[in-house]
Amino acid sequence: MKSSRTIKAFFFDIGGVLVRVDSTRSIQKIAEALGVSREQVKQGMTRELLNNYEKGKMTSNQFYEQLLINYGSSKNMEMETFKSYWLEVLFPKTRSVAFLQRAVKDFPAWLLSNTNDFHYELMMQDFPFMKWVSGGTYSFMVGSVKPEPLIYELAIKKSGFRPEEILFIDDLEANVLAACDQGINCIQYVDYMSFCETLKTRFPELGYLV
Repeated sequence: MKSSRTIKAFFFDIGGVLVRVDSTRSIQKIAEALGVSREQVKQGMTRELLNNYEKGKMTSNQFYEQLLINYGSSKNMEMETFKSYWLEVLFPKTRSVAFLQRAVKDFPAWLLSNTNDFHYELMMQDFPFMKWVSGGTYSFMVGSVKPEPLIYELAIKKSGFRPEEILFIDDLEANVLAACDQGINCIQYVDYMSFCETLKTRFPELGYLV
């Protein structure tokens, strides 16, 4: 089967769907290098700081410098060292990536992600799936993060499809609900097996992809 009567394009979230995010090792390395506790490292990464970075309101240098201030360490760390630790948090989800690879053979697909230029650079370099898709809408490039309406509006416009022709897969309920408000078909990703069952139930014409 080469097409669906209902769905004509896919939007994929990255973190939580195509990659697993695990900052445990990075936090440990940063804590050891700066002589601070793991808790200090966690607290230094405030939601406001990360949100500003993922919206593109801060450069990578500004983000790094503010983090060092927040950590309150008497030690310093080279930017490249910090960057290498910061990048060690993303791990591909093999089955989800394989699903994407099958899907892009028959459907246009876009990535729709809250991310930053550090991680974008890493993914473009190390993750082949970044080049399989037709394109992406990335928060730091467009100045808006999920679940804000603007990022969905921009993604829909970029795709050239109507919302009802798109299937969006994201692991966070708030992001899914916001996309549904835009008229997009959505599946909240919990794990691969439940995703497959939901896909086959709600969109049986797409069952051949799983």
